[in-house]
Amino acid sequence: MRAGGKHNDLENVGRTGRHHTFFEMLGNFSFGDYFKEEAIKYCWDWVTEWIKLPGDRLYATVYEEDDEAFALWEKIAPELKNGRILRFDKKENYWSMGDVGPCGPCSEMHFDRGERFGTGPEAVVNGESERFVEIWNLVFMQFDQKPDGTVVPLPKPSVDTGAGLERIACVMQDAESNYETDLFTRIIDTVSELSGKRYYTDGRGVSHRVIADHVRALTFCIADGGGLSNEKQGYVLRRILRRAARHGRLLEIDGPFIYKLVPTLVDLMGDVYPEIKDRREHIENVIRIEEESFGRTLDGGLQLFDGIVGKLEESGKKQIPGEDIFRLYDTYGFPVDLTRVMAEERDLTIDMPGFDQAMVRHQELSRTGVGFQDNRVQEHARFIDALKEQGFDQPTEFHRHNLSLTARVVSVSAMPLPDVALVLDRTTFYVEAGGQVSDKGRIVVNGHIIIVDEVFNHQGVIIHAGRFESELGASKAFEKLRPGAEVQVTIDSGYRWDIMRNHTATHLLHASLRTVLGEHVYQSGSYVGPDKLRFDFSHFKPMAPEEITEVERMVNEKILEGEDVHIAEDSLENARKSGAMAIFGEKYESKVRVVSIGDFSKELCGGTHVQNISQIGPFLITLETGIASGIRRIEAITGRKALKMMLSHKHLLEQIEDHLNRPVDELVDAVRENSRKLLELQKEIKKLKAERFTGNAVSVGQEKKIGPITLRFHDFGEVEPDEMSGWVDSVKGVSYPMVCIALGAINGKKTCMSAASSTVKAHIGNLSQEVLQNLGGQGGGRPNFARGSVPSEVDSEAVFSAFEEKLKEYVA
Repeated sequence: MRAGGKHNDLENVGRTGRHHTFFEMLGNFSFGDYFKEEAIKYCWDWVTEWIKLPGDRLYATVYEEDDEAFALWEKIAPELKNGRILRFDKKENYWSMGDVGPCGPCSEMHFDRGERFGTGPEAVVNGESERFVEIWNLVFMQFDQKPDGTVVPLPKPSVDTGAGLERIACVMQDAESNYETDLFTRIIDTVSELSGKRYYTDGRGVSHRVIADHVRALTFCIADGGGLSNEKQGYVLRRILRRAARHGRLLEIDGPFIYKLVPTLVDLMGDVYPEIKDRREHIENVIRIEEESFGRTLDGGLQLFDGIVGKLEESGKKQIPGEDIFRLYDTYGFPVDLTRVMAEERDLTIDMPGFDQAMVRHQELSRTGVGFQDNRVQEHARFIDALKEQGFDQPTEFHRHNLSLTARVVSVSAMPLPDVALVLDRTTFYVEAGGQVSDKGRIVVNGHIIIVDEVFNHQGVIIHAGRFESELGASKAFEKLRPGAEVQVTIDSGYRWDIMRNHTATHLLHASLRTVLGEHVYQSGSYVGPDKLRFDFSHFKPMAPEEITEVERMVNEKILEGEDVHIAEDSLENARKSGAMAIFGEKYESKVRVVSIGDFSKELCGGTHVQNISQIGPFLITLETGIASGIRRIEAITGRKALKMMLSHKHLLEQIEDHLNRPVDELVDAVRENSRKLLELQKEIKKLKAERFTGNAVSVGQEKKIGPITLRFHDFGEVEPDEMSGWVDSVKGVSYPMVCIALGAINGKKTCMSAASSTVKAHIGNLSQEVLQNLGGQGGGRPNFARGSVPSEVDSEAVFSAFEEKLKEYVA
């Protein structure tokens, strides 16, 4: 998947015939084994002997300073000596991870597709034409770039190969572009059927190509457990879907359509990648729901965009302002790159600095979280650097089944005292991994206790970070903490047991969800702590209440069966063949732990678990919600926390039973009955109040005579809107000139209502507007009724006096 970050081809997709967001990469790799000579030979042999591309149409490129690779190409492929081994600079033929880290020269193979694809000055290797296409890239990772700018040789040089299947297929099939190969033609034909628009291989076919590429990316990522959201990888997928949806509009396709392409893709690739066949229904549902959601804002966004462009054309400007870009992004869900493409189609640019400034206001919270993570990484680096001075090169032995053990110090450092960091030869502390949090506990040296707050893994070495429980004597205790010193390591057993209950329950929950909802359910994230478990899974709609209840019942019934939890080590290949489920995004060693619970659940897992599922205790679901399109989340509690909640709820029910004087099985009916009675009483009270305030008698408020007009006014304090409006409306039926002014706090806002009888010729709306504005408020209305508000610090006497003075002006 290539749609973000350093290697990002998104902008070129559909515009060229060789760029994709999703593609299949062939390759052979070496990690400290064979190097340049073997890699170049494997490349040449496979291309010329196995897929039989003509050697006279092949070119090799090397980094300009890589004389070794140049000589090897001459040796292995002498037919290229006639000027077809070319040197290029770092931009074209050098690879690096970033400013620091592994790096090295590249050697590429290019294929000459012939003069029909170009004969001009750009029709050269690494030119901008479609004539010469790169089909193979050998990255020779042989150096390490240091922060100070120096470059040193790596102890074990490696080879990373990249060979795009789509480009190789294009060359072998002599197609116009990758999109005219059998990898894409059926998908593009389906796009043509849905749109009624013929496909062209030139610029008129951009939309067909974008849609065909993007449905492949969406299908495979969703099949692997990905979801569509506004964060990280989820936002990349959302951007891709929205780009495809917009190109559908350009082809005059109304309504969701991308999901209709999935069956064609599954027919094409499902035999090789069975996961897209197995999860086809889920993939279609996720895409369709997201299309429907975006479709509700797409037309509005396109309308806004046309309006923005229209204003720019009138003013003669050529750049879309950052605030407008942000509005399209924030209100209508238009990714910035989509706005950029649309702008380029109208010969416009976009104001990215302006967009970034608008975005800053919406990123403060997330920036705080990132800062915390950065601080944590820096803290870890500080520990590692300090401990390395004493040296550690052996991985720490992890004894998962021990709650306590004796260990020896390998390396120790004050950070400063009373804070301390240690490396031990063995430990019973579990380090956060696979969603499970780290253990907490203590290390004791000569009677002095170190409270361990955090443990983390550095290349197999477990580092314990903590502080002496008592600062008194910490210096003397630290003197005893020398390499080789013996210490007692003990984890918090209650804390560990709570985690284990939640972790094993997560496996039962996963299996139950697949049983109740379907086999499209796969784990896509988790948190396992002592307080709760959180499980993210692929599902295209909210769970119904009865589905949640059924999952909860199923997990609890399995717990009551009391089966043992069986844990075994096996090769990754055998484990997968046996049906063990792997976690999306998790990396596994060649040897894995398989955690099985009878025939009900089997997963690859390195975490800690109970020995028998009956030790989990009760299981209660506390939350079911969505976190992205196609991804749901469940939170649950087990063991002690679940028991505490159950007892609390039991006590609460007993209190309600006593209060309502009804048995527990009648409580719901009793509450409904009381709610109905309460609603009736509230209606009756409101009716009585309205009747009280609508009578002609001066039962509420004060009156003053201002010439021929009677001014009636009252401050209601906290009041319902209907009460106040009913009171002022009562004046409308009065046969003599009268004005009513009411003031009250409605939902915390100081509100003013005014009305006049039909015999008052003044426009009460205009009069009210003028009075309230003079008091720092606002309002207005019709000739016989007005409403507004004043600041909370304005007292009622000031309001009534202002109205009185204004009426005096009127009668004068």
